[in-house]
Amino acid sequence: MAIDRMKRVTFLAPVKASQRLLKSLHNLGVCEVSDVLNHYPEFKEVFKRPEVVTEECDTNLQKVQTVLNLMDVFCPVVKGFIQGLAPVPLLITKEELDYALHKFDLESVYQEAQELDIEYRKLERNVSNIENQISELLPLEDLPFRVDFFRKPKRIKLLFGKVLYANYQILVKDEYINKKCAVELVYPGRYYRKDADSAEKPVYGPKDFVFVMVACLPEDFSEVQNKLKGFAFEEITLPNINGTVRDHIRELKADLSTLRVQIQEIASKVQKLSVNRRTIEVLKAFWENRKKMALARTFAIEGRWVQVLSGYVRERDLPKLQETLRSEMPEVSIFVEDPQPGEDVPVSITLPSYIKPVQLLVNMYGLPPYDFFDPSPYLMWGFYLFFGICFGDVAYGLILLFASLYLMKRTKPYEGVYNFSKLLFFASIPTIVCGFLFGSFFGDLYKPEYLGENNIFQRIMQATTILNPVDQPVYLLLFALFVGVINQFYGIGLKMYGMVKRGDKMGAIMDGLLWLILLPGFIILVSGMFVTPPAWLTTIGWILFGIGAVGLVLTQGRDQKNPVARFIMGMISLYGIVGSYGITSFIGDTMSYCRLLALGLTTSIVAMSFNMIANLLKPIPYVGFIIFIVVLIIGHLFNFLISVMGAFVHSMRLILVEFFGRFYEGGGKPFEPLGFDSETAILVRGENQK
Repeated sequence: MAIDRMKRVTFLAPVKASQRLLKSLHNLGVCEVSDVLNHYPEFKEVFKRPEVVTEECDTNLQKVQTVLNLMDVFCPVVKGFIQGLAPVPLLITKEELDYALHKFDLESVYQEAQELDIEYRKLERNVSNIENQISELLPLEDLPFRVDFFRKPKRIKLLFGKVLYANYQILVKDEYINKKCAVELVYPGRYYRKDADSAEKPVYGPKDFVFVMVACLPEDFSEVQNKLKGFAFEEITLPNINGTVRDHIRELKADLSTLRVQIQEIASKVQKLSVNRRTIEVLKAFWENRKKMALARTFAIEGRWVQVLSGYVRERDLPKLQETLRSEMPEVSIFVEDPQPGEDVPVSITLPSYIKPVQLLVNMYGLPPYDFFDPSPYLMWGFYLFFGICFGDVAYGLILLFASLYLMKRTKPYEGVYNFSKLLFFASIPTIVCGFLFGSFFGDLYKPEYLGENNIFQRIMQATTILNPVDQPVYLLLFALFVGVINQFYGIGLKMYGMVKRGDKMGAIMDGLLWLILLPGFIILVSGMFVTPPAWLTTIGWILFGIGAVGLVLTQGRDQKNPVARFIMGMISLYGIVGSYGITSFIGDTMSYCRLLALGLTTSIVAMSFNMIANLLKPIPYVGFIIFIVVLIIGHLFNFLISVMGAFVHSMRLILVEFFGRFYEGGGKPFEPLGFDSETAILVRGENQK
């Protein structure tokens, strides 16, 4: 129940056997390969890096990715409920892997997919071009004339454009325009039909744009153009097409339909290919893994005859590693050492099944350094307590319990999602307990006005309720602050434990014990502002505060050589500006635990509100009871989802910020042994292979 002890191992192997060595380490899956030169920098001048070729891996990865990308376009994977919770690895059996490598014809599938992809991209470009043409032509769709006729006149010049109707009215009255040009307002084509009544022509407002056709002699063309600009006339270049714009749009839409039919045919062919998706995903996992194994050689160094490889292995796996190499590769020598102080050792943590779920919180913050300790066992009780207070309701807890059990059953092969489900399962227990203690069952649904007088739920809740947060919020607030104080002291105690573990006993006293002396005294003195404590208790408070304050003033500035600077640093460290802690930090962190009251009240009050709303609708004739049930179900489901999310997030914050801030430092590097298993794929082995 701690950070696994690690050993640094160095392998000496003949150069010709280096590939076999990596393969053996890969099959074992117990050794993380590290850079030899990090441990033996003096070898840099003597040895060289081996040449590593990943061309085969890259080629095959490019092929499978091309196929998968095409499948994602036409037949994307529909994620199930479990996959929607979090990324889950692909579970691969040995039989699937053998089939994918030895029987599946990747090359033919790739060739077909590549041809379909090229054809699809070509069609998509054509579709895009046609859609762009249509979007450009749509504003001109109602033009009543053939566009090719616009260019036929030889002895006159035609201009087409748009102008504000107010400017058009001025333009047609202009003396120069009337002398040099012929101006025609162009209505939509439907108004030029023989059966169209002139009275039906549109009425334009001053700020409406209208289309206008202008005709002039060629020698006046430039001058007319400049004159029209004075009326904010915007000339429009008509498309180079035959016939009307509407007819051309109709032709383009027909072409578009043909292209989409062709794309649909490609989609059908890709759909047939998609039956091989899982096999292709297996191949992707294999080649990614093979590339990772090849790149591991870049951490090695070699001479003419010998290659040197180093890494880390868990102490418990060392005998297995030694025995395997002894039997499979007797020509390889292995040297075992303990990591040196300050060495960046990868971290592996082994926990009992009941503690493992809370490691999720540690992973969010960051793994501990190798020479520290794993905080998982120390934070789980606090997290479960905070969650229970925030979400405390018997019915909600029971729903969470059964829902998490269902998720655990469905997600057992997927460690990450399974542990999250298990975390919710354990959190449901304090939720139920706090629900009994706080008298909450779907809020106050057990009361007589909802379920009748003297119902069984009412009797149970009345017998178990100790504190009602809605009626007695001050008591819950005091309890939350008490929990905050205890948790702060607990965190300081863990800080002392960590410093002692690292051999810094004096630091544990100066940065931990002195605060545990000062802060209780500070609490006693501050409490005198609200209550009148006994004189002897006040005296103890002054003594504790004085001893702690003097000790901190004398020690918190110990890095300063100047005595005056040391004293000043010690004084301001009491406030919390510098140093490991501070009175203001203690007050602020403790007040953060008030969120326990806020979340607990919110869960209960929102539940009670839905009960009241449902009860108000119950008297409606005929359908009242049905509406009552529907409102209760929808309302409590909403409150359940919102409250469980809030309880998780805020409980996590109290751990990661207020609690971890007292003692914990992340930054550890996870132990990643060379092997097939990764976050994206896991090779399912038989019991005798584990």
